[in-house]
Amino acid sequence: MRMHPLSALCTSSDRRGRNGSLALDCAVIQSSGESCFALLSGWQPGQAPTACRREPYRWCLLLPDRRSVDFSAEARMKDESQSGIKGHLELSSGILLVVSVILGSGILVLPGMVFERIGSDGIYAWLACSLLTTPILATMVMLGRAYPSAGGVAYYAKLAFGQYFELLVALLFLGAAMLGLPSIAIVGAAYLQKLIGTSVDIHLLAVLFILLCGFLALSGGKSLSRVVRLVGGSSLFLLIGVLFVLIVLAVRANGAGFSRPASFSSIVGQIPLIFFSFTGWEIVSHLAADFRTPGKTLGRAMVCSFFVVFCVYIGSAALVHVADIKSNFNTPILQAAVQIAPAAPGWLVALLGVLLIAANLFGSVVAVSRLILYLSGRRVLSAGLSYVRNGAPRNSVYFVAVSLTLIVACDWIELLDIEIMFRLAAMNFLAIYVISAIALVRLRQRLFSRLLAAAVVCPSALIMLSSAYSLSYVALIALMTYFLTRNNRTRST
Repeated sequence: MRMHPLSALCTSSDRRGRNGSLALDCAVIQSSGESCFALLSGWQPGQAPTACRREPYRWCLLLPDRRSVDFSAEARMKDESQSGIKGHLELSSGILLVVSVILGSGILVLPGMVFERIGSDGIYAWLACSLLTTPILATMVMLGRAYPSAGGVAYYAKLAFGQYFELLVALLFLGAAMLGLPSIAIVGAAYLQKLIGTSVDIHLLAVLFILLCGFLALSGGKSLSRVVRLVGGSSLFLLIGVLFVLIVLAVRANGAGFSRPASFSSIVGQIPLIFFSFTGWEIVSHLAADFRTPGKTLGRAMVCSFFVVFCVYIGSAALVHVADIKSNFNTPILQAAVQIAPAAPGWLVALLGVLLIAANLFGSVVAVSRLILYLSGRRVLSAGLSYVRNGAPRNSVYFVAVSLTLIVACDWIELLDIEIMFRLAAMNFLAIYVISAIALVRLRQRLFSRLLAAAVVCPSALIMLSSAYSLSYVALIALMTYFLTRNNRTRST
């Protein structure tokens, strides 16, 4: 096939076709240094484009017979397995959902732990960590805007490297999510236990937490937007309100004195503790199908959410510093309230914990169910999981809820220790960041992409290399992926 001058490169995305072969369903077209992806439903093999035109958030190819192929993000979304999901999230509701996924119960604990260790330098540790995680955010924003999909990070890996890395990233993500979310549910159950003053077993409360969030995740379309505003909005605005009032009272009582950093090494030493507070963008990448215009809105929602999360963490760090808490560092907001506002109700922090974790678990269940839907459409999982009703992948949500419940049950009978598995699985996210950063370089071959990838890969690799057990866990998943991919190829032939 003779290549048109405007097309510098035409190859299939899964690398099984070369030199312009367009027999497969997806291709990469690069022209004038830009790239775009689309399902080539209207483009026959051997047919070269006569023109390639880029409009804001939109690519169009004009074929010889004057037909055009829409390469916009929204057009691609309609052709994927998540086509039954009708995105209704606008920027405001999207920000609330993304913040719910990123902001968890750590906001109620970590600022006090950091303050206990390094005192007034704690706020500088939060600033440093937010700067270090900015390249990860930028990577996910660029990939999410250019290639929005319910497959999220797995889809990015597929476009860049093919089926093996698609399945590898999917398994890494599911391994971390399925082990991490039950742990979050148990923490939420502990807050619920304190709030209602019950002696019911914490594992049973965790299961109720999961079922409630699963029920909310069955919402789709406009009803999902309403649930996001209710769950995400209530938790975020209550947290911001409490922090604002306590900071004002603390400043009035103690003043607002901040000094220069006393020890650079102590600040650096706290970064591993804080690092994962600013992560979770790989989870957000699976929410693209729920946005009305993902190519325009998803990236903006992620950037705005980062700013909100940054302000909340800095505000909480400033609160414990100005209030100068003396004890109970694992409940810093409660201790600050006790010292500067003794009349504050004792159940306030427990209520905050319940709402924050409910919002976090709800958003995460929604995101994981979208990946299950995507994998079902790719025939990696059962086709029955792709059933969509009223804009929600119901069977995928059921699958996630049942899986999380089983993990909690295994912890209940001491078949596994969720805390240990969660620490191992946390490294999965670093592996996903490394693969996503390299995928960005492969898909968008620019100097900025290479610099961004280096800023992600270098610190992530250093953290991963420090844990032999975590590397073994990732290697085991990679080996399992190899055999699964090999079996799939054997069945297909």
